[in-house]
Amino acid sequence: MSLQITYKYLPSSAEPTDDELSKAELVGVRQVADGEDLPRQEIGEVIRVRDSRHGDEVRSFEVVKVSAPPSVGDFLGEPSAMIDNLDVYVTDAE
Repeated sequence: MSLQITYKYLPSSAEPTDDELSKAELVGVRQVADGEDLPRQEIGEVIRVRDSRHGDEVRSFEVVKVSAPPSVGDFLGEPSAMIDNLDVYVTDAE
């Protein structure tokens, strides 16, 4: 099972509050294949991502928030599958 990383854009004037995060624009989605090293997505890091809003042009963004990775839990006695989706919120790199 592969990990899906969803990149979402926040304007530089927005604070990463729940309200603002819910309004974030989709930049792109990346699939990380089994066996591939998980890319580092740390707050403050500048990353290059294909921006679907601009014809898949590769652009530089600064990471402002990374959603916490989900944990495997137990729901009504049934082990749940790990949700393999990570949301990375970005803004324009300075």
